[in-house]
Amino acid sequence: MQRGFTDLCDDRLLFRGNKILNDLFSRSVHSIRQLTDDEASAKGFYRFLQNDRVSESNILSNLVGNCRSACSGKYVLCFQDTTEINLSSHGNRIKKTSGLGTTNANKVKGLGFFLHPSLVVDAESCIPYGYSDIKIWNRPLEFSSKFERDYQSLPIEEKESYKWIEVSRNTKSALKDVVKGMVIIQDREGDIYEQFALIPDSDADLLIRARSNRTLADKIKLFDCLSGHPAAGFYELPIAAKGKRKKRIAKIEIRYKAVEIPRTKGTSKGLPTTIPLFIIEAKEVSYTGEDSICWRLLTTINIESIEMAKTCIE
Repeated sequence: MQRGFTDLCDDRLLFRGNKILNDLFSRSVHSIRQLTDDEASAKGFYRFLQNDRVSESNILSNLVGNCRSACSGKYVLCFQDTTEINLSSHGNRIKKTSGLGTTNANKVKGLGFFLHPSLVVDAESCIPYGYSDIKIWNRPLEFSSKFERDYQSLPIEEKESYKWIEVSRNTKSALKDVVKGMVIIQDREGDIYEQFALIPDSDADLLIRARSNRTLADKIKLFDCLSGHPAAGFYELPIAAKGKRKKRIAKIEIRYKAVEIPRTKGTSKGLPTTIPLFIIEAKEVSYTGEDSICWRLLTTINIESIEMAKTCIE
């Protein structure tokens, strides 16, 4: 499996970049001072990162190239989520004009930026193949609130939540000609009507934890549509003790059903009026604690058996 830079504009940059990558993997630390053995090596590291001929897009294109090579011919899972790189503790030595911006929307100037990666793993073995895309962005130091920006009326492309759709599109573009198929997996923030309308096709499915208790096309609420539906089966799940939570064996009932979600007034124009999906519910029974388990998933995968439902839950 290839792991390294193959396409930079200078052989010296190529050598330095691969030296840095190998040290990151072999030493399992991310501090430049801990990675390097002397002052000269540290300077070489900083010079590589500050070199105008090494851009974020250069690094990303090499990462994506490695991922494409590694997962060729495989069926893959593509996991998305957002992480914050907060550098406020270094505020005394990092200039606000450096371009880092803020990570906070609450008028608090959290110095840093965001990453939204798509991590690609093998669907059967879960071996990681790399990244199919990474979106990097920040918020301006003078950040307006959602109310001030009339956020709800903005087109989806101008909302920060567009990151889910953008990275999904880039993932499809990067992998569709090399993999057998893919499932893009996201947490509740990715539960966006536009994404269900724009991303799935014959080569790509979505599996997303449900966030919105939508009113379905048949006027029943999404979270209620399975209440009278018989359980397809159950399994037991060991729950570890944590804090005040006691160790227990949770009995999880599985239900699934085909549903149609309708567009709303705020949905982007030109999209279908309804979208067919499957909802999967994994709900703990015989336990009434506040930490009782209830997972609801929306997917474009055609769920035909309890085994398929369990695979999606896992």
